[in-house]
Amino acid sequence: MNRPASTIDETTPAGGAPVSVTPIQREVGLSGAALPCWCGSGAWSLCFRTPKFGLVRCSACGTFQIDPPPLRADDESAEFYTGYYSKGHAPEVQAALRVSTRNAWFWRVAGKVPQLAEVRESVIDIGSGDGHTCAELHSAGWPSVTGVEISRSRVARARRMYPQIPFYDCPLGDTGISEESFDLMVMDSVIEHLPKPVEMVRDLRRFLRPGGTIVLLTPNMESGHFRFLQRRWTGMLAPHAHIFLFAAAGLSELLVRAGFRVVNSGSLHMPVCQPADYLKRLLAGDLKGAIWRAHQEIGGFYGRSIGAGPMLYAVATRP
Repeated sequence: MNRPASTIDETTPAGGAPVSVTPIQREVGLSGAALPCWCGSGAWSLCFRTPKFGLVRCSACGTFQIDPPPLRADDESAEFYTGYYSKGHAPEVQAALRVSTRNAWFWRVAGKVPQLAEVRESVIDIGSGDGHTCAELHSAGWPSVTGVEISRSRVARARRMYPQIPFYDCPLGDTGISEESFDLMVMDSVIEHLPKPVEMVRDLRRFLRPGGTIVLLTPNMESGHFRFLQRRWTGMLAPHAHIFLFAAAGLSELLVRAGFRVVNSGSLHMPVCQPADYLKRLLAGDLKGAIWRAHQEIGGFYGRSIGAGPMLYAVATRP
């Protein structure tokens, strides 16, 4: 487990917060397969490498990248994620229970940016997954709710669970939906999957009405979780599926380059794990799982002490 120690120092890329890296980590070479950073400048330096993956960081914008990335081009995404999300998912019988709840991270952001809770005319969820966030927005009173998800297997489940909501299994530009159709656009845990994130967000901008709002959520690489756990923060690093991972300054800069005006940004904390969860794991003989959960909680407590939760958000408007 990586902890602050005398053998660890800090580097501060332009626009980013200090992140601990050891001198040894700087000496190890890169894989040679990393994509160019979305910012178009800066060089990659290695944070760490495991037998399965490495993590590199851009010296200019502070963005991280999984090295090598699981995808290199947008046209690989549909097949990749259709297959990926065909394996293991929540039972569809639980869908009805989700409609009356507000479990999506979006509502946590709305708690910090109250105008997001105001119901307007039309909202779209980019990367809508199994459709749960769309269903929650529909239940909240939005007259028009649309979901876009490139994984065909997830769209098929969403359509079965929420037939009252239109879901598309293609890029938004291929749906036939008119430009300037939406007042709100939500992208929860999507930006980290994109090989060309600036180009994608810039293209999505034309589907928002002037004054419309976009909300991005993504793992926070300045969080207490990452600072404490580093390579062991596997749930959010997700090297099998993620490409670019962001700090706050980089995410805001991306939105600005895509033509948006950032109005709010910050991070969100996970609920504290209850003792019953540890007991349940231990009674099931899952000692490894209990230890893993304890490490996550230490990262969470550290994050609360420095004001940096595991989920990063940015809210921006189309001028």
